[in-house]
Amino acid sequence: MNSMIISGCLCLWDKFKKSKLGNAIDGIHRFFGKSWQTSIIVRGLKAETDKTKNSILSRVTMAPFTFLEYISTKFGDRLKTAVEKSVFCETARVYVHNFMALNTRFFGVMGLTLSVVYNVVKFAQTGYINTYMAVFSAISALFIILNLNITEQFNTSKLVGFLKSCAGVKNITFDFFDAEKTHGKLRLISALAAGIITGAIMALSPIIGVLVPFAVFGMLLVLEYPVTGIYASVFLAPLIAFSSVPLAGMCIWTLMSVVIKSLINKDFKWKREGVGIALILFLAVLFVTSLFSFTPKNSLIVWAMYFIFISFYFAVINTVTTKEQLYGLLRVFVISGAFVALYGVMQYVFGWTTTNAWIDEEMFEEETMRVYSTLANPNVLGEYLLLVLPVSIVMFLKDKAKSLSKWVYLGVTGLVFLCLILTQSRGCWLGFMVSAVLFITFYEGRWWALAIPVVLVLPFVLPQTIIDRLLSIGDMGDSSTSYRVFIWMGAMGIVRNYFMGGIGMGEAAFGEVYPLFSYNAIIAPHAHNTYLQLLVEGGIGTLAMFIALLCVYFKSAHTGYRAGEKKSYNSAMLLGLGAGVSGFLFQSLFDYTFYNYRVMAVFFMVIAMTVALSHIVRESGNEE
Repeated sequence: MNSMIISGCLCLWDKFKKSKLGNAIDGIHRFFGKSWQTSIIVRGLKAETDKTKNSILSRVTMAPFTFLEYISTKFGDRLKTAVEKSVFCETARVYVHNFMALNTRFFGVMGLTLSVVYNVVKFAQTGYINTYMAVFSAISALFIILNLNITEQFNTSKLVGFLKSCAGVKNITFDFFDAEKTHGKLRLISALAAGIITGAIMALSPIIGVLVPFAVFGMLLVLEYPVTGIYASVFLAPLIAFSSVPLAGMCIWTLMSVVIKSLINKDFKWKREGVGIALILFLAVLFVTSLFSFTPKNSLIVWAMYFIFISFYFAVINTVTTKEQLYGLLRVFVISGAFVALYGVMQYVFGWTTTNAWIDEEMFEEETMRVYSTLANPNVLGEYLLLVLPVSIVMFLKDKAKSLSKWVYLGVTGLVFLCLILTQSRGCWLGFMVSAVLFITFYEGRWWALAIPVVLVLPFVLPQTIIDRLLSIGDMGDSSTSYRVFIWMGAMGIVRNYFMGGIGMGEAAFGEVYPLFSYNAIIAPHAHNTYLQLLVEGGIGTLAMFIALLCVYFKSAHTGYRAGEKKSYNSAMLLGLGAGVSGFLFQSLFDYTFYNYRVMAVFFMVIAMTVALSHIVRESGNEE
């Protein structure tokens, strides 16, 4: 049935392309395509990009990385030998590989030890032992008798195979651990040590105690394989709902692990390219404005968060160096977005912790809620989904037709799009339209032939509430619109007085100065416009540096896009990533999109993934 429907649609599309209307649209498409290829913008994007590598600016900004390479050249062999011969490092490696292997004897020894230590400490404190821990001891003893690597069984599991097919990662095998390290006395010593420490901590704080062995495993795993820290950070960035601090800690530890790896490998070379240079200069300008802020201490704290998440860019582009790693990371990115979107849709369906606080109840009487999922604000959620949605669309379009993953990503795309609608964020809706226009135009401009019937049908399909929201764009009768306009007017007053250097980064500096220029006594934490906020915080220099950063980014994406064949997976993905960033930047006209640190972190992660893919395509060609 599906094949008949698809064949029928393709037949109708083929007939349309051969019709007079189809030929006219094709002629218009070719005319604008030729005009675009000869435009000033394209000529600028095609300009030489490698000159920055050996420039004075590159040498100055990349000096820290040059210093790391110098240390590696001088001491790399000795450091590597010391790490390889270290008993502590070897014990850590054994711990990591047994954890990855899910070795039953390793976990049995650790479980028995922690339960005994826990009961000893509790008996000393209270005179009683915990019955549940005694039972846990017996179960752990049974695990000691066995000596299996449970992870190996995943290779033959039908359920795991089904999940791999859904995600589009059928080639993954579960032999990534070193089987030799799951034997010998050292694994028992590491299990004993882990059990003693965990049991002692659990006696004081059960929750923290349970987390300790997993936290230690995670840190050691990232230290051994920094790419796992990249994957974890991208996956968890939108899911850690309570604070940005854990994400910042993960990013710092991952970057430190990459630095350590670079020091013990004298062949490691840090990438030098335009986007990295622009990011360092952007950070430098922000640092200077923070020093001279109205609230220097608070501004420097904000700058530190920018520094952490922007520095993570260098961890990504220097660690994710193969096509398999990059596309695996992109799939992790989309799967994480699917969880966020699913929770948002469930919020709407079940009415979980939703509120109409972001709705003008007088203007939209029928509105009941706006979902925000794990990101605390509907607009922030929409901004995040703008970055995820184009990547999901590309995976649906480019995965093989017979693969299960293609249709799974179609479902994910629908889920993310539905959640974007439920945010009721008009700026994000417009941002998605910008993304869609760019993607369709550059991927297959002839699809615009479908625009006319779609536009005619939409008013009869869309709910009235959505139509009302769209028609209210620019209506000063809507409190959210008038609220923004008055904030922009007040922010422009700050710009007129602090045009050159700004007032400093962060909410504290803004709150110190903004009341002097506010209209209608409106209180605001920021300017509700990213570009205006950068002007307010850092003056014209900061905004100019940010725009320069974006220009270099799009140039890098365009170079990778042209290096591959049009409509190839690589080119389509670069186009999707660039379209997502463009939609995000358009939404930035209506909101301060860096206000939420986790979304800001995801934005720079997407920038890094785009540049990493561009590097991979240019270095390996268009191998699909």
